[in-house]
Amino acid sequence: MIYEEMLVQVPMCSHDKVELEVCVIDGNDDIKKELSYHKANITEIDDESGLAEVEDKYDVIISSKYVSSVYLNKALKEKGIAVQPAKSLIDTELFEKVGKLMYINQPYWFFDENEKIHTILFSSKKYHGQADIVRNKSDFIEHTEYYNTDMHISAFNYPTKIFKTILPSIKI
Repeated sequence: MIYEEMLVQVPMCSHDKVELEVCVIDGNDDIKKELSYHKANITEIDDESGLAEVEDKYDVIISSKYVSSVYLNKALKEKGIAVQPAKSLIDTELFEKVGKLMYINQPYWFFDENEKIHTILFSSKKYHGQADIVRNKSDFIEHTEYYNTDMHISAFNYPTKIFKTILPSIKI
């Protein structure tokens, strides 16, 4: 459940709009449950091909698998945010691929209940995942077991060696 909390809450609490148009790619019941705590109109699709004909529609895209920057850029509104899994904090190939068309492109990370590290790529046309957190949203989320405002902010902090490795591949 920690994975779904962080996959959903970080982008939802980084966008300042109250009611959001959200696209979920390859979602599950836990993702839907996390989204139910927000005002959102949700569209569910199986893979990125469902974005092929979509333009300027979504405030947030939450994906459980890779989505190309072309589809993300086209489907997101001018202040849109997208998140998708990364292999690791140094998945520079993914960061460069997705970052070509996005204004902000940076990974965030966290531990799950089994102490496994997960990395998610936060890509945005406007908002910075750490600096633009909307505290009127994040401070009032009470149902979570892991996510909170401090975890959100700290998820974007990296050890120096990793930061130096990924800096040429991310946009902050």
